[in-house]
Amino acid sequence: MGSMPSFGATVDKVVGAFSHALHGLRGVTTNTVDDLGPYLDAPAETLFPPVVVPRDVRVHRPLVRLGKKRVVDTLRWHSQHVPLCPHYRARHAGEYWLNQRVTARWMHPRSGPRRRALIYVHGWLEPGPWIEEAVLLPRLHDELGVDVLHIQLPFHGSRNPKSALFHGEFFWSADLVRTMESVRQSLVDVRTLIAWLRAKQGYEEIGVTGLSLGGGITMALACVESGPDYIVPIIAHLKLGDAVEEAPILWRMRSDLERFGIGAARRRELFDRLGLAHLKPLLPRERQLWIPATDDVYITARLVEEQWREWGEPPIEWIPGGHMTFPLSLGKVIARMKAFHEGLGAAPAPKSAPRPKISPQG
Repeated sequence: MGSMPSFGATVDKVVGAFSHALHGLRGVTTNTVDDLGPYLDAPAETLFPPVVVPRDVRVHRPLVRLGKKRVVDTLRWHSQHVPLCPHYRARHAGEYWLNQRVTARWMHPRSGPRRRALIYVHGWLEPGPWIEEAVLLPRLHDELGVDVLHIQLPFHGSRNPKSALFHGEFFWSADLVRTMESVRQSLVDVRTLIAWLRAKQGYEEIGVTGLSLGGGITMALACVESGPDYIVPIIAHLKLGDAVEEAPILWRMRSDLERFGIGAARRRELFDRLGLAHLKPLLPRERQLWIPATDDVYITARLVEEQWREWGEPPIEWIPGGHMTFPLSLGKVIARMKAFHEGLGAAPAPKSAPRPKISPQG
């Protein structure tokens, strides 16, 4: 008989059950599988083309600056994203026009920007930057000695169309063209921010970290040109096809695809040919720090370990618990990120000791 699920795994399952109420409000009505041709078996340079330094970035400084050490400016610019699918271009310019406006929050000392920056990419379903700006980002700013930028992903926050019932509803869904374009646009927007920070602000080092969905975007950024100098993906992998089949929180995506007549075998074929799971890093392994959770029900340890081996076993730090209990390990995560960051200019950060045995998920 297997052991009982851990506290972290139990919390993940409970949250997954509650997600049925949110995602159960409605499903996808448009089946775009027949429009996937431009994405299937496409090389990385087609899916993620080069970007240029944006010339329209506007810096909005707050009228009232609270705090003595830090200020938070807002950056806005026009997204360079161009959809591959002709049918989706009409939606991108019409119903989803809000996604053409990119927003990022820029935290730096009152005395002015420093030479090192860290971009944070948030998770799925997040409506705004307030929790991270109150809890996580100030600690990264102070303890790592970096300026921090928090970029807003497509279909979240101010970029969420009025037709969406909740933030992020249109990012991950059975509308697979829209899902792929959401990923593509995320990489375009982060890379244009990187380009602007380097060319216009003189930053000498730019890293990217992200949580869950943001962690997956972070990993993909390590596989394209004009990417970051280092990455720290947190509770993430790029094996979307496996996650659709296994993660409770993605049940609606799986259910809608079934309703469209796309069974498990066909789903695995499609996600395999979409290629995200097969991306290979351009960044050296010593410039990556992976932070997964031992009992994560959504981003399972088995899949993380599989991709970790495929990527040459970069430095990795396992935290106890599940996906939703990540905040309980925040102190450990920041301490490990600090040690990793301090070692970037010298020897590669050492790999962690072997993680504890994974608890069965029931």
